[in-house]
Parts: sequence; structure tokens; C-alpha cells
Amino acid sequence: MLQFIRDQAQGWVAWFIVGLISIPFALWGVNSYLTGPSDVVVATVNGEPIKQAEFQQSFKQYRDRMREMMGERFDPAMFEGLAVKQSVLDDLIDQKLLFTASNKLGQRISDRDINGLIQSTPAFQSEGSFDPERYRMMLARVGLTPVAYEAQLRTDLLAQELTNNIQKSTLVTENSIDNVLRLEKQTRDIAYGVVAAQAQLEQVEVTEQEIRDFYDANKINYMAPERIAVDYIELSVVELAKVVEVDETSLQQFYVDNQDQFVGPEQRRASHILIEGDEKEALELLATIKQRLDDGEDFAVLAKEFSSDTGSAAEGGDLGFFQRGVMDPAFEEVVFSMSTIGDVSEPVKTEFGYHLIELTAIKVAEGQSYADAREEIENVYRNQQAEELFYEQAELLADLSYENPDNLDVTAEELSLTIKTTDAFTRSGGTGIATNKKVIDIAFSEDVLNNELNSTVIELTKSHLLVLHKNNYIAASQLPFDSISPAIKEQLRFERARDMARQKGEAIMVQLKSGGSAETLFEENSWHEAQLYSRTSSEVSNQVLQQAFSLSKPSGEAQFTGFTASNGNYIVVKVTAVHDGNPSDASEEDRDGLKSYLARSNGASELQAFI
Repeated sequence: MLQFIRDQAQGWVAWFIVGLISIPFALWGVNSYLTGPSDVVVATVNGEPIKQAEFQQSFKQYRDRMREMMGERFDPAMFEGLAVKQSVLDDLIDQKLLFTASNKLGQRISDRDINGLIQSTPAFQSEGSFDPERYRMMLARVGLTPVAYEAQLRTDLLAQELTNNIQKSTLVTENSIDNVLRLEKQTRDIAYGVVAAQAQLEQVEVTEQEIRDFYDANKINYMAPERIAVDYIELSVVELAKVVEVDETSLQQFYVDNQDQFVGPEQRRASHILIEGDEKEALELLATIKQRLDDGEDFAVLAKEFSSDTGSAAEGGDLGFFQRGVMDPAFEEVVFSMSTIGDVSEPVKTEFGYHLIELTAIKVAEGQSYADAREEIENVYRNQQAEELFYEQAELLADLSYENPDNLDVTAEELSLTIKTTDAFTRSGGTGIATNKKVIDIAFSEDVLNNELNSTVIELTKSHLLVLHKNNYIAASQLPFDSISPAIKEQLRFERARDMARQKGEAIMVQLKSGGSAETLFEENSWHEAQLYSRTSSEVSNQVLQQAFSLSKPSGEAQFTGFTASNGNYIVVKVTAVHDGNPSDASEEDRDGLKSYLARSNGASELQAFI
């Protein structure tokens, strides 16, 4: 029953440490749900309450997982919106519904299965074996006991198993694939004409009074936005590493204490013969080549003659020295399992084709001397010392900036940090640190903007912190008429030219439907005679294709439509014929891909219907 789960054990189960089976949970509604009593009921599913404590735990797991996945791009502000919380609450409700349904259907996950999955999870292992102490420690980090985790794991696996079964049960018929291919590969005879807005501009006149009237009626749209400049101090591991004091005695002792960090990896040298193409033919050819090698012929000569990898073939198949993690995993596994120089492998399949591999040399892992590793030793030492100093100073940064809230001077002096100042920026951001949404939001917060207090510590990344203080604020102001008048004039001229193009285009379309001649009605070079186009043709704009393929199939008379393009031009589109695609033209690979897509799509629909 748990084969699917086991197959994924290196995937989503491995995410446990930050996400508990990667189930996206979160809190719903206002902030009180994050801080309110743990027995508050936030939702009820089939009479079973979902309490606040469960939400708090689930939200933390989800946010921590996203932090791990996104790294420096992580922004806590993205989890503050109601839409995100509502969405993940819906997921949690779905999870509860699926769990209830799986119980009613008699699905069960045994204790043996749960224990086996836990013990095979890499996050709970030390040196390749399950470590009970590590298991308890990792659970404690996310606020769980073994009993609570195992109960949640059982719930999640039951829901996942039911989801998988529902989606796998979806049937996709050959007829449905054919129908989709007929639409997907459909072509149409499309003609179109352009009424250019630019050509109407010569007839457009805008008076000074019209510009003034428009300005007066739309003043709110012509405001210089409020801006703020902030002073800030930043604490980062990168900057601290630059000022860490280094002496040879300390570096040499660090080298002695950490020699295992300065061991070069084992490297191997190999040659290969790659055969691409059909599996049967490739394996037959490799068998022939292997026999010739066994008969004493030279590997390099045969590589030059047969290998599809022309780059290495010229060198007798030689790939040079490489360490683990460089080559295709299957290729690499064979090379590093070979024990004798000169050995030739059996055929090995990779994404590139089929290979015969000859092991030609081995460089065993060797420790680097202090002199050879001097630069690396210093870098590692600096970073390690900087990380220790960072965590010490991070606490001081928070305390000092809070205890001295009126400026950054005391904090900067105590921590030997430099006070920097941004250029003024708007709520849309600016340059430097003002491109970060967290910085923008906090700069315009009540405490910083109006109360003129130091900000709380802002975590840009786990190793980069900031504290802000207002330097200068520039309120929103009305842009003067003279500065904006030219832009308003061009806007009005464009809008009127666009409207004139639309009116002219609509009149032309009426005449075309009545049998008028497109060549006569459209100006020179603006009518494009009918050609055969597919949905993905690149010879015509996507807008034209979208409009053309939205029209009904002509039954005797051509179909017309018109639309205004983003540049103001009015486009008249004419479809005279529709040609369905031929399903037999699709390759088996294309059909299989489409079948998988339809199965996923239908499965998702059936799952939602089931829920």
C-alpha cells in the first residue's frame, strides 16, 4: 500500500525537517489567530474541530519549509496576507476530508509501515542508520513529540494515499486524446487588416483648455508620491569576515584541529565509447565492440571509430580526471565501483545513450598541506569566526537599538558599525536595500515613519540583519500643471487616435461582411491576405491568433471579429476556413505526454469533486 510513499522517500519525505511531508498548512484570518488561545476553534470539518494550536504548529512548519527552499529570496511578508492564509486553510480542510474518507473506505497504515518510513528517513539517520536521539532532537526543533509526529504522519499518509489512488484511477481514452489533438493541431485560414492609430494622429487636435480641464479632473493621478530616506546599520557574516583578525598561529592550530576539512576528494580518470540511438541496435554494437576489446584491440582506437561523443572520441574517449558529483549518476556509479585500472564495464545507460567505460587511472583522496591549503584555511577560519561573532552581536544589535530608540548612534558605536543612508524611495521601493519589501514596509511603518523610533531588527537573510531609522520624509505633493502638461497632451492625442482607428475599423468590418473589398477598404500594405496559421504560428501576433481561434467555425460565410491592440491599432480579423488536426500525425511520445497531462488534469478535477 505504501509503495508510492516509499518511492518518494528521497523526495517529499526528506523535506520533513522543515515541512513535515511538504503539506502546505497555514493560519486563516487576522493576526489574532497567531496569538490567541490554543483552544480556539478556527474551522470544523465533519464535526471535528480544527483548533488554534494545530494552526500555529502547521503555519510554522510551512513558513520554515519555504524559508529553507527560498534562501535569500525568503520574505516573511508574503505570509501575512489573508489570501495566502485562506488558501492554505483550504488545503488543511481538504486534508481532513481526505483522512475521514480514507477511514470510511477502510484504508489503514500499520505501525510497521510508519516505523519503517521513519527509520528510512535520512533526516533521522546518523552515518546511514536510524538514530533515535537524533529523531527526538529533530522533532523537538519543530515543537513536536514522537507521538504527535507519528499521528500526524499517519494522517498525512492516509490522505496522500487516497489522493494518489483517486488520481491514478482516472481513465483517458484514445478518443479523448484524438479530440484534443484535433483542436491542438488545428489550423485556420486567417486574413487580417490593420487600421493604424498613428495614421489618425494628423487629424487630432488638443487645445490647452482641454489639457487643463483633464488635469483638473484627474489631479489625484498626478501626484509625486511620498518618499522616505532612512539611516541604517547592517550586521552580516560577510562583512564581519573581512575584519576578523588572523595570525599564522591561529590558522595553523585551526588546520591541525580540522584537517578532515582539507582533504582533496578521490578522483578517477576514464575513457568511454558512447553509442546513441535505438536501444537494441546500440547494445548489439556495444557487444561487438566489447568482443573486439576482449580480443585485444585498443580501446582508444575503437573509441575514435565508433563513439558518438565526437569531443572525447578524438582523444581516444578520454574524459580526464573527475570527482564524484560531476558526471551522470549512473555513469559515475560504475566508474567509482571499478577496482582495477584497465577494466572495461558492461554497457551503461544514461540520458545520453549507452556507454562502455574503461577505468584508466585513480587519484586517492589526499590531505592538503598547510601551505597548499593556506588560502582555503583562512577563508574557512574567517567565516567560522565571523559566524560566532555574528550571533553574539545580533543579540546586542536587538537590545541596543531597542534600549536607545531615538537614533542609531549608540548601537553603531558599541558594535563598530557604520551608519549608512539610503536615497529617498517610495512605497514601490528604490535602490539598494530599498528594493527589499521588508525594508520598504518597515520604513513606512508607524514606529519608524511617525514615531521616529528605530525599527525592529530586519532579517534580510539568516546571516544579514538591518536596523532602520528615519532620516527624512517627503510628503506626497501635487505635480505642477506645467511639468505634466506635455504628457497629458500626448495621452489625449493617443486616446483620440485610438478611438478614431476603432470607429474606422468597425465601419470597415461592416462593409466587409456585406461583401466589400478589403483591398479597397484598407490602406496600402495594411491588409494581409488569408494564410494557413496554427495556434503557435510565429508569423503573426499572438493577439491576432487568439482572436482568430476564438471565432466559430465558418459555415458558408467567413467569420469576422475586431479588437484594439495595445499600441492603439484596430485589427480586423477574418477566418474563412478551419482545418482540424490529424491525430495520426502525432508521435507516440506526443500521445503519451498528452495522455499523462490529461490524466493529471482529470485526476485533479475528480479529486476536487470527491472532496
